[in-house]
Amino acid sequence: MSIFRKISKMLEREHYDKKLYQLLNMDKYKSLSYVVQDLGEGMAVINESMCGWWKPRYLLNHNTECAYEFIDDNQRLLTVTKDDIDWESLKNLPENAVATARKLSFQFPSFIRSFENGVAEVSWQLNPDGQYYMDDDGYGMTGDEEVEIYGFIDQNAKVVVKFRDIDECDDELDMMRKEAEQIVKQ
Repeated sequence: MSIFRKISKMLEREHYDKKLYQLLNMDKYKSLSYVVQDLGEGMAVINESMCGWWKPRYLLNHNTECAYEFIDDNQRLLTVTKDDIDWESLKNLPENAVATARKLSFQFPSFIRSFENGVAEVSWQLNPDGQYYMDDDGYGMTGDEEVEIYGFIDQNAKVVVKFRDIDECDDELDMMRKEAEQIVKQ
C-alpha cells in the first residue's frame, strides 16, 4: 500500500472518529438504554444495557473530540484483535474460556476502568462464575469458576499491553500498568 493510500485511510478514520463523537453527544445517548461514565483524564465510556448488563459500548475522548466503538451490538470487541492477546498465558485456562477469547466475545460482565497517566485497565471476563447462570429462585447455578483476563488501552482505545491471565496478586497488574504508562509516554 502506498504512503498516500495509508494517509488517506488514516484521515478517513479520524473523520469517522470525530463524527461518531458528535453523534454520541446527542440526547439519544443520554437515555435509559445508555449511561455515560466519567473515566477521568477527559475520557468517558458510554455503557449500553445489553442482556441485563451494562456493557462499555463506546469510548469517548473529550480531549480530541473523538469516539471509538469498543464493542458492536453483538458484544464483539472491535478495538481488540487476536494479536492483542497473550495466548501463552491462556494455555492453562478451560477451553470454553479460550474459545470466548478467540471469538473476541465481550458477552460476560467486563469493564473499562479509570484512566490514569493515559491508560486504562480493561477486565475481560471469559467465563463467569456459576451464579451468572442462576435464576431468581437459585436454580441453574453451575460449578463454573470465574475466568478474567486483563489488558491496558490508551486514550484512542488501542491495546498497549496485551490481555493476559494473571495471578490473583496485584503486583502483576501493577507491573502491567507501569509497562502501559511507559509505552504511552514514548
